Amino acid sequence: MSTETRRPTRREERRTQTVQEIRALALDQVSAGGPEAVSLSGIVRAMSMSPAAIYRYVESRDALLADLVVDAYDDFADALAAAAPAGAAPTARLVAVLGAARTWALAHPNRYRLVFQTASGSGRDLAPERTVSAASRSMAVLVDALEAAHAAGGGTDAADRDALAAALDPEVVAWGRRAGLDGHPPRVLRLALTAWTRLHGVISLELGGHLGAVGVDPGALYAAEVAVLGAAVGPGGGPGAQ
Repeated sequence: MSTETRRPTRREERRTQTVQEIRALALDQVSAGGPEAVSLSGIVRAMSMSPAAIYRYVESRDALLADLVVDAYDDFADALAAAAPAGAAPTARLVAVLGAARTWALAHPNRYRLVFQTASGSGRDLAPERTVSAASRSMAVLVDALEAAHAAGGGTDAADRDALAAALDPEVVAWGRRAGLDGHPPRVLRLALTAWTRLHGVISLELGGHLGAVGVDPGALYAAEVAVLGAAVGPGGGPGAQ
């Protein structure tokens, strides 16, 4: 039995190239004006196609936007999975997964914004039968890595956390000076930055509809984050202890 992979025909290759060009132009539109800016007529003009021709490649504007979301989520999940080989130590695996999330976002800022900073990626309104399952892939990688690290009793020890936090001190102190906050010690300024990033993260996901889509009460999650930050203010707390 032959195992040779069938080569795509020239017609199939041209179709794939056209679909890729359509999606690239749509992503440019998202970058310029958000999901609302996606316009099939604009893509038609850019590609010098007839208005009817584009429907040979996409069913509708919403279907095209859903394609962008699903493609982004799939690529994001692939990046996380590739960063976490099964044989790695649990804590190292978790660190690799979390690091890969940021690396992917920086490499693909427009795709990241589309799925995580707009309602299009929430799975509530735009093709939920496709987008929810795509979004769940990356979350599954993260949850698996967290569970393995928790089961192994892993985590970053206090000395390492303090060293990582203290490494920020020069930049934090400089920021405090520019902001007129130089009367506060570095530990307090680090805690302020931690509060800023964590709480704005919850708010952004709430405004984008992501927390509601997964059935999590945004108010309760925000309150839990506030409680964690409140605990960090106590003795031995602070960003270096979180």
